[in-house]
Parts: sequence; structure tokens; C-alpha cells
Amino acid sequence: MTSSDAVATYRATLFSIAYRMTGEVMVSEDIVQEAFLKWMNRPEETILDDKAYLAKSVINTALNHLEKVKREREAYKGPWLPEPILADSHAIDAKIDISYGFMLLLEKLAPLERAVFILKESFDFGYSELAKLFDTTEANGRQLYHRAKEKVSGTNRRFPIDPQQQQILLEAFAEASETGNIDPLIHLFKTDIEVYSDGGGKVIAALKPLVGSAIVEQFMRSLVRQQYSQLDVKPALVNGEMALLFSQKDSHMLTTVMIIDVDEAGIRRFYFVRNPDKLAHLQ
Repeated sequence: MTSSDAVATYRATLFSIAYRMTGEVMVSEDIVQEAFLKWMNRPEETILDDKAYLAKSVINTALNHLEKVKREREAYKGPWLPEPILADSHAIDAKIDISYGFMLLLEKLAPLERAVFILKESFDFGYSELAKLFDTTEANGRQLYHRAKEKVSGTNRRFPIDPQQQQILLEAFAEASETGNIDPLIHLFKTDIEVYSDGGGKVIAALKPLVGSAIVEQFMRSLVRQQYSQLDVKPALVNGEMALLFSQKDSHMLTTVMIIDVDEAGIRRFYFVRNPDKLAHLQ
């Protein structure tokens, strides 16, 4: 891995993996930077496989980070959502799913399960390699992987949006962002639609998920009625999904990122990221 293009490509993959481990943008950048510094400063003859070395370094540092923030996350007020990534703000590996639905499934895994799953899925690490990396047996590595795969497989299947549905969604987005009229979006709600809102105890946000089209419609209409006149709204692509960015008109401060998760039948989830700490890297 000597060319600048190869390094850039691999850096994007490592960032995507660090982000899938931590859900934090700047932390993931620091983890990848630290891994590359160690790699560049290590005698070349001591590294048999550059990719394996860097992947192990990223995973180990991410595991250490998760241990440090364990108590903080356990005490978190309301749903915990990952920090959003704008499509044009970071180089990420397009083959690696960082959608919010999948990221929340990864949060349900124990850190070691997540690490084994990511290395096996993203790098096709063998069970003997996993056993050496995590100081365990091949049988235990295999068990960790299959247990993780069972927890995440099939429960967040991504659906391709046909061109007609995509156009309807884009028009609904445009209507909502330009006029504040959310009727076109509401017509796309699934009956079991869910809303997750992360304020981190620092700004107003629902402490429990909202479930059901009637409740979510009431919530959305109240939100628009109370705040739309004070906000600028802009469509964006966040974590590979359509989103709306809400900024204060007077200060231009970004206050909310709303990610929209759709399947072939309509909108199934909204994710509202409102914790200012999670938006700082976008300001």
C-alpha cells in the first residue's frame, strides 16, 4: 500500500469501520490518524500485512474508546444516535453500510461482538486471525460472529427506491423545506412509523421513541407550527439517506439533523439528532 490513491481509499475504509464501532466522527478521524502514524513509524520489516495491521490498530483503539465512554452512554438521557455524516464532508467507503438503522443495530452488540462482526464482514478476517487479535479461541470467535450476525441480519434490510418513489420523496422534501407544508411527507408515513430523537439532555427532545402514524403526525405538525418560521431548512444526504438540516434564521446555527429512513412501502423512521455536541463538526 504505497500509492497515495491506495492510502486514500484505505483511509476511507478505516474511517468507515472506526465510525461503525464508535458512532463518533471526530473520534473516528483521530483513531484512523493514530493508526496511520503508528504504521508509518514502525519498521517496515515488522509488518507482514499492512491492511491487517491498520485494521487491528483501528479496532483496538475503538474498543478502548468504547470502554472509556461505557458509563456515559449507559447514563445517556433518551435514545442515543450516532453523529451524522454529510455525504460531501467525509471520504467513506460506499460499500460499508452506515445508515442509522444499521448503526442502531450495531449498538445492540457487545463491543467485542461488534469488532468481530466488522472485521469479518469488511475484511473477511479468518477465525484464526480473529482468535489471535482478541486472544481467544477460533471456536469462540466463530460463536461471537454468528451471534452478532443473527442480531443484525434481516432486521434492517435496505430497500432500493424505484425512480418514481424517489421523485415523490424528493418533491415531498422540497415542499417541506420551501413552504413548511409536510402533508406530502405525512402521506408517505407507514402505519408503524417510528421517531427517535437525541437531545442528550442538553436540548428538548423526546426521551422515548414515538411509534405510530397518528402520534408521529401530531408531533410533526406541532414541530412545524411552533418552529418553522424561525428556521431555515435544507435537504441533504446524511449517512447515505435523505435528510433535512434545520438552522436558526438569525444565527445560522445548525440545530437539528432529521434523517429519513424509507423502504418500498414508505417512510418507516425519522431520526432527529439535536444534541449540540453531535452537530459541532457540521457547524
